[in-house]
Amino acid sequence: MSPAVANAKAIPDRLQGHTSDFEHLTLRDGRSVAIEIGGAMLPTPTLKRTLGGGSTIAADLRDESLDLLDVALLSEDWNAEIDGLEFTYLGTKKAATTFSIAFEERAINVLRQLKGPKKVAARRGQPDEVTRAEFVISLIREAKPKIPYYCPQLHEKQPIRSREQGKAAKEDAKANRDHGVGDVDGLTVKGKDATSAQVDIGDRALRTAESYSSPPPVVLAMMEALIVESGLGAFSSNYMQIEPESVSGFSGNPNDLEEAVTGFLKGYESTSTGALAYFRQHPDAKPHEIAQAVQRSSAGDPSNGAGNYGPWEKEAAEWADAFRGGLAGEEVTTEPFSFEVGKDENYWTAIKRLAKDVNWRAFFVAGRFFFIDEYELARGMVRLAIKREPGSPTPSTPGIEDVDFDYNGNKPITTATVYAYAKEWSVPPGGVVTLAGYGPASVGFGDAPLRKGQKAAVSSNRKAKTGEGRGRYLVESVEGPLTGDADARLLTIKIRKPTAPLGEPPNKTSSSADSDTSTAGDNPKAQELHDWLESQIGKPYVWGAAGPDGYDCSGYVSAGLMEVGLLGARLTTSGFVSWGEAGEGEFITVHDKAGTGNPRTEHVIIEVLGDLFECGGISGGVGKPNYSASDLAAFSTKRHPKGY
Repeated sequence: MSPAVANAKAIPDRLQGHTSDFEHLTLRDGRSVAIEIGGAMLPTPTLKRTLGGGSTIAADLRDESLDLLDVALLSEDWNAEIDGLEFTYLGTKKAATTFSIAFEERAINVLRQLKGPKKVAARRGQPDEVTRAEFVISLIREAKPKIPYYCPQLHEKQPIRSREQGKAAKEDAKANRDHGVGDVDGLTVKGKDATSAQVDIGDRALRTAESYSSPPPVVLAMMEALIVESGLGAFSSNYMQIEPESVSGFSGNPNDLEEAVTGFLKGYESTSTGALAYFRQHPDAKPHEIAQAVQRSSAGDPSNGAGNYGPWEKEAAEWADAFRGGLAGEEVTTEPFSFEVGKDENYWTAIKRLAKDVNWRAFFVAGRFFFIDEYELARGMVRLAIKREPGSPTPSTPGIEDVDFDYNGNKPITTATVYAYAKEWSVPPGGVVTLAGYGPASVGFGDAPLRKGQKAAVSSNRKAKTGEGRGRYLVESVEGPLTGDADARLLTIKIRKPTAPLGEPPNKTSSSADSDTSTAGDNPKAQELHDWLESQIGKPYVWGAAGPDGYDCSGYVSAGLMEVGLLGARLTTSGFVSWGEAGEGEFITVHDKAGTGNPRTEHVIIEVLGDLFECGGISGGVGKPNYSASDLAAFSTKRHPKGY
């Protein structure tokens, strides 16, 4: 079993609880809580499910004769269940003749009963180091009965080699808020709107590529090949045009998508090179070059793939963008740190604090615990695309009554409220929805509306010509009554755009064993690197070059670090994503914009002793760029050499 998922139980592909009644809340022996409590409900009991924790039920009862004071159930500890959701009774608040009773998700209450102290002092670079996520999951594992959990930052993907594995992976993705094409529109295949069958094929192909941890250029190459060779199944069920006369050693079924994609990635024959191996050997290769190397297309020979696969790079990027959410930035790699549960602090309070430190989310859905950052959540498949057609006063999406938001002074809209009928709303907290046709609320992932002449950002999910967008939101909470006609029951759904995770705070203490250099402002090696980088200013940008007469962006950064002995061999832009240690350094920081899904936007720069240096980008050649704070924030990966 993957370390990310434990004791997994299926979560229904619907929203649990909101079509139930309070009378359905039952004790373990089957007795109705409402009957046992009695009294008159005021005004109605409500169920709230939230990304801020778990599910809660609140109910007010009026009892003029105070008979409730004699009900033994209100002074006992007990658990109850409604539609598969398990709750623990918290207590009662009396105000005159009104009694307010509260229930919370049982698993949270279990964690509240466990208390510290507990501390793990992780050591940098040591085999026994523990990350924040690992420490949190270790607390979850102590709970009894066992609590299922999901943490993608611990997730080890299992390679998908068959259609059955692909289908199972898609169902897991729904339950775990994972990636997927989902409920979207606007995707095309060779310029024509994609059919539902093509959407399914694209989703399965991208899921297979993800299961092999394929880097962005390989993913784009795979989609370019699928578009050109079969139109995602539109004109051929031989998805990659694997013919016996040219590929005699392919042991898979060319008409099985997962097997064909695996062949593209790993190699069709034992003697041929797959896309993953080719990219490792040629880390600066463009997607169409990777596709040509694997497919060996006669039509692509003259241009090395640029003429046949290259024209579909933008379209391929839109598919990859839809699958992973199009958010800038890679997963945050946590640095070792000292993690603890304080004396007399309960585990749930500690988990919430540990999540808040790095702007992650710790929450429960139907008893399953999630520990995840919001960007990763927002990369999950779109569970519902909410639309309003031009000229219509109401949404065209079934079950949606209205969408409200506030728009202020050209600032990006980050929150909205959806009103939907319980019978037709199926997206739980942490799920992804999009808004189309709602003006400024339908812009990208939090970017402000475009000004005249401004180009769309990579992550804006806009149609470049029309400016039409599909704003991507996370479901923050779902709240509704537990009485009344279920068909007419209206839910209030709060949605908001994701916010970026934070890096780990620095270690509280340091020692000579943790550091390779001195601190406190005296750092001759950093000064040596600064002087060398400055000596190269004015040299031209040359793609693929690493000096001495010209550089590309990664070549310049690599050459500088190699010059002072902080790097052994040249790295590509994507290579710097996992180099060194996570976070900004005290003297040296590499700012990396790899993993955007569009190679043309990827860039890497270096900051030494407070000065920025780059080759290419806004400087053209080698120079000292003047990036604003917001510009610099787009370089989502920050790395530094150990001790610097």
